[in-house]
Amino acid sequence: KLIKGAKEMLHKNVLIKACVQELKEQLAVITKRKSRKRKQIQHSGTLEYGPGASWVAAEACADQQIAHEERQGGARSGLSQRAQRRCTRCKETGHNSRTCNADTIDIE
Repeated sequence: KLIKGAKEMLHKNVLIKACVQELKEQLAVITKRKSRKRKQIQHSGTLEYGPGASWVAAEACADQQIAHEERQGGARSGLSQRAQRRCTRCKETGHNSRTCNADTIDIE
C-alpha cells in the first residue's frame, strides 16, 4: 500500500507541474499582449496635459452627442421618432392619469 500511495503522489505531482507550466505559458501570452498595447501608446509620442485633456473632452462630447441622437429617435440613422405618452383621461402629454388635473367627480 505504501508503494502504491507513493506512485499515486508522484503521478499527482507530475500533473500539477504540467498544469503550472501551462498556466505560466498563458500568463506569458497575456503579458506580451498587454505590453504590446503599452508600446503602441508609448510610441505615439509624448502627450501634454492641455492638448490631451481637450482631445479627451472632444471625444467625450462626440460620444455623448451620438448617444443623445440615438435616444432622440435616430436623427443620424433615419428612424422615426417615438410618440410621447399621453394621459388616459384627458389625452394630453406631460402627465399621467394619476396626476391628471381633469375635473373629477366627488362622491359623498
